Amino acid sequence: MNKLSIQIIAFIGFIAVAAAALYYGGVFDNSTNDTSSAAVERTARNVHILKYSDYSCPACKVFIAAQEQLKADFGDLVTIEYRYFPLESFPHSRLVTHAVEAANRQGKFQEMHDLIFEYQAEWSPRQADAMGYITRFAEQIGLDMDQFLEDLDSDEVRTVIDSQRQEGIRRTVNATPTFFIDGHKIRQNPQSYEQFRAIVELYMYRSN
Repeated sequence: MNKLSIQIIAFIGFIAVAAAALYYGGVFDNSTNDTSSAAVERTARNVHILKYSDYSCPACKVFIAAQEQLKADFGDLVTIEYRYFPLESFPHSRLVTHAVEAANRQGKFQEMHDLIFEYQAEWSPRQADAMGYITRFAEQIGLDMDQFLEDLDSDEVRTVIDSQRQEGIRRTVNATPTFFIDGHKIRQNPQSYEQFRAIVELYMYRSN
């Protein structure tokens, strides 16, 4: 074999080795899938938050700001639903819960809900005139007062509240607030908004 033939064979071998190195080193695409298959794009899913709450409970009020921030951050991707869970340890919890449901019957749930929490420190002490407060709230949000007072002590309103409370007990709710996200009970309430948001995002971006 002459010198030229040896040089040609050596050159061909060099090219083959170089091509193999580039191939297995990833310079050439050795996969039939595109790069997006390696890191699947996350798609946000709707998240449902169920809150069992008592209107006299200070911690329940504290979480209102976090709930509002979640709605501001995620919009319609987050749905927050309220469940009545009045605690017997608070003297006016039953009364104000009835007031909220009575307002709900006139399409003013959110308005009464917000006022009850806003003025919690005023109406919640044992010696406070809670009835006076809820009457003023009802007038302020424009309720039909005759209907409101009738509903306030009605069996229908009591049944709704009792039903939600019993539902909570069946789901092992024993304190307020208790949150369920997509049906899963949060065992320990988040200690900050950042923690709450992180928990919500875990469900929002969970894999199928």
